[in-house]
Amino acid sequence: MSRLIGTEFVRLVEGAGARDRCVSGSVLYDPNAQPTPFPGAVALGIGLSLSGKRLRRRLEELKEAGYAALVYKANAASDEQLREAARAVGLALFRAADSTPWNQLAEIIDAAVAPHRTTGRTLVDIRPGDLFDLANTVAGLAGGAIAIADPEQTILAYSTLPDQPIDDTRRNSILRLHVPQTEQNDVDYRRVHASRDVVDVVTEEPGLRRCAVAIRAADSVLGSLWLLTSAESIGADTARVMREAGNVAALHLLHRRTTYVSNLTRQVDLVKPLLFEPERAELTALRLGITSASVRIAAVSSWPLQPDPLETLQARLRLFDVVRTACAVRLPSAVCGLADHIVYIVLPHTDESSRRFHREAILRVVQNGARVLSRPVVAGLGGIAPLNRLEQSRTDAEAVLAELVRDLDGGRVTAESGGVVADRESLGARLSLRHMVMELEQAGHLPGEYATLIADYDAEHKTSFAETLRVYLDVGSNAIEAAKQLGLHVNTVRYRLSRIHPVFGIDLGDADTRLLLWLQLWAGHHH
Repeated sequence: MSRLIGTEFVRLVEGAGARDRCVSGSVLYDPNAQPTPFPGAVALGIGLSLSGKRLRRRLEELKEAGYAALVYKANAASDEQLREAARAVGLALFRAADSTPWNQLAEIIDAAVAPHRTTGRTLVDIRPGDLFDLANTVAGLAGGAIAIADPEQTILAYSTLPDQPIDDTRRNSILRLHVPQTEQNDVDYRRVHASRDVVDVVTEEPGLRRCAVAIRAADSVLGSLWLLTSAESIGADTARVMREAGNVAALHLLHRRTTYVSNLTRQVDLVKPLLFEPERAELTALRLGITSASVRIAAVSSWPLQPDPLETLQARLRLFDVVRTACAVRLPSAVCGLADHIVYIVLPHTDESSRRFHREAILRVVQNGARVLSRPVVAGLGGIAPLNRLEQSRTDAEAVLAELVRDLDGGRVTAESGGVVADRESLGARLSLRHMVMELEQAGHLPGEYATLIADYDAEHKTSFAETLRVYLDVGSNAIEAAKQLGLHVNTVRYRLSRIHPVFGIDLGDADTRLLLWLQLWAGHHH
């Protein structure tokens, strides 16, 4: 198996029982749960401890459930006890590269163990929409390694035949499921998309040659098909095979697109009643396999929103796909949905430990989404609620998300920090203040007489009384601290404060006046 997948991704460390076993696919393995019977499966041991009293019994349970092998990550720890237990039980062990994400590893394994049946295969024998089978068939016909990419340079499929050539570009593209973003790669893709024939592309690896052809439906570019092979193995038929493969790939991409949208619509339609129709929530939860009595909702969005409606739709669908894939690895019991520009994650809640785990897992999901999409992603977590009051958790999550977006807009949170994930508790009193401000605005009490008077004066005289007052009141009426935050001399701050009563008639010595003034200025600053 490691030869098919590539030793840069997984390496066989114990071959007990591995000979002549037919591998049927990969399964996420929870070490704390009884493994589901799955003859011939490869267990992905996410979070598996490499030692412990129950280690051997866990491997025995996998063996009894029909599993052929276990994949694990050592993360620089000793795996000797695990290997000893695997030898005793008769279970094959594969050590995965620490840098390879689990979700991508699962896809690589599933693609590699699928029967290739290259002997006598033609392009018309492939099941519609099976891009990995298509890539393997073309690779066999063309004599090299094949990758299929969409117009945004996302890798949709790649060949997994034994002993294929590989260079840094192919290796990094498979690991990231996206072509490395370089100026040269962008130029190469534009050349391929602009041509209607096979295009030769320069590769830096000695002895290798790369060529590509655009995948088209009429004048629309659906993607591209790339071949990496040894320079001497390119024959007269290579260009013909690539052109034929490009035409066939167009049919598969159109079929895949139709199937994807159909599946997406089915999932979104099933999750929406859970989120937005309280009277149907409990029944819908049963249909979705949610058995816990309480849940919490996470609301996820990318930032900023795309201004163009078509780009917005594409960004939403891609974000949903990225989040759903990441949740399949980190939160397998979660359910994902999509509405407007928000991706919702329904998280079954069991105890306080799951609450802490959810926060960390959602942060990882958000960071993965930002890396794949090359743009910031933020998430708000709602409170824990029973299924019949799930709507409250959703509105909480939406409120937290909206506050995080305001923080990003205002530069109060950086896209690279852990602050891109928050809940009501971590935001403190801000959400309650926001709710009060919204009600006061609806009642016509904001922006307020004081704030309006000061803002008009600042605009006319080019002064900064509003900012000075807001910061001064934010820090508990401490002129020294306010001066530090404003980058001013403390005497400048004190002079401005001394002008407040003469200019505006506002008495800063009155506690009620200070509270009202601060609320009006806070509302204006956080609008």
